Formats: sequence, structure tokens, C-alpha cells
Amino acid sequence: MNQQTICTLDDIIPETGVCALIDGKQIAIFRTKENDLFALDNYDPFSQANVLSRGLIGGTTITDDTGTAKEVLYVASPIYKQRFNLATGQCLDDESIVLNTYKFKLDGNNVVANYE
Repeated sequence: MNQQTICTLDDIIPETGVCALIDGKQIAIFRTKENDLFALDNYDPFSQANVLSRGLIGGTTITDDTGTAKEVLYVASPIYKQRFNLATGQCLDDESIVLNTYKFKLDGNNVVANYE
């Protein structure tokens, strides 16, 4: 597994995202107010633009197939406002759309990508 330092945690303002270019692909990396990191494709399939790193982070309650309600964090596209689950990449407004997710970790204060 390859690792690459992207930035420091301080480079990402809480409740916002940044874009990183990893192996030629744009990845949107988000930091929550609890300092959790999430990473998705930066490409918004609805507007066909690389803009999700500029989206708005929010939270909502969804009900799964068993009827269990759970809180999820999402990013809303800055263009047409479709919401994507930060943990899974699933579009909350069109279940046929799922973005790729990526693994990141903190190493001290460094945000590090883990990829193959």
C-alpha cells in the first residue's frame, strides 16, 4: 500500500474540504468539526464538474431498509445541491449514483492518503 502526505490538518478548515491530485485523479478531502476525515471523488456527476471539495457539509437522518434511523454526514454539491454521504459516497437524492471513497489518516498533524 502506498502512502502520500497531502497537507496538514491545519490546512483544512473544520467543516470544509480541499482538493488533492493523487495519481492524476482529483480527490475531495473533508474535515469535520470533530477532526474526522472523509474523502470522495471531487467530480460531481450531475454538473459534470470537479467541484465537490467546495460543497457544504451537513447532516441528516436516513432510514435504512430495516426501518432503523441513523444520522449521516453529507456534502452538498455547490452547483445543484445533490447530497453525497461522506462515509459511503452514496447520493442521498439519487440512489443510482455512488462516488468512490478513499482512505485517509492522520499521522501526527499530517493528512496522509493510503492507496494502492
